[in-house]
Amino acid sequence: MTAEPPCPFTTSVASLLIGALGPLERQELEAHLRRCAMCLEELILLAPLPGLLHRAVPPGLCSRRDP
Repeated sequence: MTAEPPCPFTTSVASLLIGALGPLERQELEAHLRRCAMCLEELILLAPLPGLLHRAVPPGLCSRRDP
């Protein structure tokens, strides 16, 4: 069994989710997502992360105290 080679666009999916792509890059990736199951799966997998990062507390501001 041979593993499927990674799609070169896969690394851009996270950038799309955090809004770090320019307009042209975003358009290209959105068009690519309609054709590439691997990248669409990556998008679905990573989609919750921006919301979770937004809820994260920066170090030093956390009220947790270690024993």
